[in-house]
Parts: sequence; C-alpha cells; structure tokens
Amino acid sequence: MQGLFDGLDEGTQRSLLKRASRRRRSMEREAARAQREKSSIAAHSAKRRRVRKVQVPEQREVALLLMVEDGLAGGEKQRADGDVGVVTAVYSGCCDVRTDDGVRLAWLTSDVARQQKTLLAVGDRVVVEDADDERHIVREVLPRRTRLSRPDPHHEAMERVIAANIDVVVLVVSVQDPPLRPRLIDRCILAIERGGARPLVCVNKMDLPEDREAALAPLAAYADAEVSIVPVSAATDEGLEALRAAIRGKLCVFVGHSGVGKSSLLNALIGEDFAITGAVREGDGRGRHTTTTSAMVELPGGTSVIDTPGVRAFGLWDLRAEDLGWYFPEFDEWAPACRFHNCSHTHEPDCAVRAATESGSVSKYRHATYLRLLEELSGEAG
Repeated sequence: MQGLFDGLDEGTQRSLLKRASRRRRSMEREAARAQREKSSIAAHSAKRRRVRKVQVPEQREVALLLMVEDGLAGGEKQRADGDVGVVTAVYSGCCDVRTDDGVRLAWLTSDVARQQKTLLAVGDRVVVEDADDERHIVREVLPRRTRLSRPDPHHEAMERVIAANIDVVVLVVSVQDPPLRPRLIDRCILAIERGGARPLVCVNKMDLPEDREAALAPLAAYADAEVSIVPVSAATDEGLEALRAAIRGKLCVFVGHSGVGKSSLLNALIGEDFAITGAVREGDGRGRHTTTTSAMVELPGGTSVIDTPGVRAFGLWDLRAEDLGWYFPEFDEWAPACRFHNCSHTHEPDCAVRAATESGSVSKYRHATYLRLLEELSGEAG
C-alpha cells in the first residue's frame, strides 16, 4: 500500500484514499444492484440480458482502479471473435461504431434491438462481426465501467441509458436566461455519482449577470461537496480553456436543461457547427431542443464528447429511499456517530448529521436537498 503512494504528499494521499473509499462504496452498491437485476432477469429471460459481475476490491486495488480511470494504466484488448469498437451514434435498429478501421454502420441483433434503450448507448464498447450479406452486426455489448441513466419518459419501469463508459458528465447550467434550477442539478449529480462518473457543473452565459458573485453563490454548496464548478461564456469564450483542461483526455457527456446554451458551448469548444443552436422562447424563458439524438465527436488531445438532447426533468432510476444517504458524502464523517445505525437523519434523537447541519459543519442547503429527495422517493415507493 505504501509503495503506491511513494512520492505523494500527505494531502494527496488523503484525497486519493477518500476517492477510493467513495468508489468502493459505489461498487458495493452496484454489486447489490447487479444482483437484483440478475434475479429479475432470470425470472423473465436468462438470455435477454448480460449482467455485469462486480467484484469489490481491497483499498489498494481501488486506488489502482482510480489510476486506470485516470489513464495511468490499462489498455484495450482485441477480441478473437470480432472487432471491438465504440458506439458513436444510435439509431432505430442500428448504430455507428468506431473501430481501428474507421466508423461503420452496424445492425443490432433482435435480442439487443428489443431492449435497445437499456442495452445500447453512445459510448458502449461492442463486438462487431461481418455477416454473410456483407452487413456489420453488433454481436455483443461489453460490460460497462460507468453509465448515466434515468427512467424512460414513456415507460418509467424501464431504464434508459443516456451514455456509457464516460469519465466525466458535464452538467451545463445557466444562472440567467433560463434561471438556475437547483432541483434539476441535485437529481443529475445524484444520477451521475450513482453511475460511477464524475460530475462537473459548467455555468454558461456568465456574460449576462451584472453581479457575478451573487449569481454563483447558490452553487457554493456543490463546491463544498467537491463538485467542480467551471464558469464559462460561449458568447465571449470566457472559461473555455479551463473547461478544455478539465475534460482533456476524457470521454465526457454534456447534459443540460433546454436553453442553457449547451449546443452553442459545444460549437465554441469544437470550433465548428457540431450542433444546431436555437433561441430561448420568450414569455416562459424555456429553451427549445436543438439536439434530437446523442452523438459523439472527437476533440484534439484525446478528448471525446457526447452531446445529448436537452432535458426538462431528470428522474432517478431504481433508487430506494433507504439508500439515498450513500450519495451525500458530506454525511460520511458524522453518520457513524448517530445513535441508530439506520438513522434517516430526519427525526431520530441524537442524530449527528442533523447536529452537524445545525452547527454549520454540513451545508444546510445540502441537508435540505437530502430531505426533499427522501420525501420524493418515499412518496414514489408508497
């Protein structure tokens, strides 16, 4: 263990161990979730879906895993039964797949096509084979390392995977035109962390507010929770270099509420019209969708960006109320001191989390966010 940290200062070691601990808890939750999926799928059809097996490594292995995710180790292996590629766009019954030979159109097998919204997303690694009729066929979707998903808007019992194997999810927001939507941010960050990726809040349109400090003040609670905040302006190019540096060498997906300027921001980053842009509607301050399907584009420096359609709501897939506290890392220091091991941090006596909130050690806004989400999840369960 010590050899892994040779040459690192004490602060960096603590930071790495903290990230490793959070990653380990995330993997434990994913293992439990995978087991529930396995039981459900076996009852329906054992052949329908391949369930990822998740092993919970020791702390040293988690630290090494973080190094792999940061690009310091690891590599892609070629499959003997076909070419391994990355899905760059998804259509009905087929998808674009980038391999060493370029981008090719590949058709889905009937098993994958039936559950396409769950089983296949931009960013997925797939095995592609040549069929007898000279078409390319997706034979297998390889296990995902991360994902961003939400309930399907038309079928809430179905998971819709937005993007797969991403390193960073860039949540694009604006503080003006349209105004900031903290509840959407809360739900998105929760979904991002559940899926194993890292959230980054990109605040666009910073050329509009007269008082920048006051405009950014509502985001302080997220910064306290170790979420990166990057203020930018697609109109003036402010902050674009900082954003490029934050995502350099990563596979990232851009998501955001309609009208926040996500497409304009991507055009400014890429330097060309990657996405069609539109104006915010007058009257209600809502945006119009200018991206209708997800697609991946390559940027210099090994960066890959996935653009997605704008969202007006973001549901949480398969999250139980009793598991919500796991996704508020600022509670970790205090929760062990609660009188009850299953404390909900709402009404129980001698709750250390509530005491820390009252003393200012835990953000009052974040605790209020937790209470609101807990009430919503409890209502959905009921």
